Amino acid sequence: MMFNYEELEQKINEVFGSKEAFGKELGLTKQRISSKLGGNDEFTLSEIGKAVEVLNINPIEIPSYFFNVGVCVA
Repeated sequence: MMFNYEELEQKINEVFGSKEAFGKELGLTKQRISSKLGGNDEFTLSEIGKAVEVLNINPIEIPSYFFNVGVCVA
């Protein structure tokens, strides 16, 4: 199953300006973040928790950022 991270990417750009800056905050390389956002690697629960914190995401909105399958790419 692939998730659509478009909303998450928009939030990352809004808050950090780049995937690289966001990745540094999470302790991940730009390549690793790109791999996760591209669906080639999964976010761990601890990464999701940290991302929610640094992006100031309301917990009720977590599914729309991390588990959105409404417009998935096959």
